Amino acid sequence: TLSVGVSIYPADAKDCTTLMKNADMAMYHAKYQGYNKYMFFNTILKEKVGRKNEIEMMLRNLDYDKELVLYYQPQFSIPDKKLMGIEALLRWNSASLGFISPSEFIPIAEELDYIVPIGEWVMKEAVKQIAAWNRNYSMQLKMGINISPKQLDNKNFINTLKQKIESEFVDSKWLDIELTESIAIEDEYRISEISDLFQGVGTSVSIDDFGTGYSSLSYLKMFPFDRIKIAQPLIDAIAEDNYDMQIVKAIIT
Repeated sequence: TLSVGVSIYPADAKDCTTLMKNADMAMYHAKYQGYNKYMFFNTILKEKVGRKNEIEMMLRNLDYDKELVLYYQPQFSIPDKKLMGIEALLRWNSASLGFISPSEFIPIAEELDYIVPIGEWVMKEAVKQIAAWNRNYSMQLKMGINISPKQLDNKNFINTLKQKIESEFVDSKWLDIELTESIAIEDEYRISEISDLFQGVGTSVSIDDFGTGYSSLSYLKMFPFDRIKIAQPLIDAIAEDNYDMQIVKAIIT
């Protein structure tokens, strides 16, 4: 397949080096759109690149404790309306730009490998919070923590997770490690590797956003996920769309 980036003289640049650089940026943006795409370097793309560079610079000087915050989304059992757990959601309130969407800054943090220390901060705060809630209210809630591919590839990941559990005297059953569908469903080797990684840790492992992208019901046989989080687009329409409802029923079965 072919991805093409186009940069035009003299509108986009007046020297060869900058023209090539701009065409390269446009080409990478074309790749992100899928296969066999082309894109022109233009003002909008220039603004996107400028914004990305600005976020990169701020990530390098990020004050975790002052700018990062976790929001907690409750998880309920529908039949008895009982609170079962919580998911930790990362938010960034930048000192200069205000709130920046996770969909904007997390891919950049992953690209720069800053997601590893950021992920450690999230883990530390989430573990501390679930310890406080379960002890203060005599509960057995689960805390869902999203883990990125870069964190899984880090050789210290499991040791860091165990240290956080031990330092807060947390029952490992109180934690649920959430993997996105794209991490879990790469190939059989990757799946068995992830399974081995969490052997003996005691946390549950969930697959997030199941039902989008590359998902297949056959993958559920290959990896013994403890929980499956069905993607929101499938759930949104189940009251009106019989087709979506049948798919969701099949996944649950």
